[in-house]
Amino acid sequence: MKEEYKIYHNFPSVWLGAWESVNGNPDMYIFQGYGGNCYLLIYSYDKESERGSFSCYDINLDKDGWYIQMGIRCSRLTPEESPFGLRIAGWGSYMKC
Repeated sequence: MKEEYKIYHNFPSVWLGAWESVNGNPDMYIFQGYGGNCYLLIYSYDKESERGSFSCYDINLDKDGWYIQMGIRCSRLTPEESPFGLRIAGWGSYMKC
């Protein structure tokens, strides 16, 4: 348990908060839960059905860095130089709101 806390204690705190997609993908919010784990929350709105939906993913760490797992697909979170701030593999760039 202490090892897990140490891993998430080192999570990049600059990533916490709201992010706006530069590529037209759904916007997202990164937050830290009560247990210290970090999560990525996405809100999508479908204009045709006039319905919104939320998706929440655990942010995990391995030897290659931070990632989210969506089914069998793994998307890496990497810092990005200005003017943006975060890149998610397969989703594109995000700018802090």
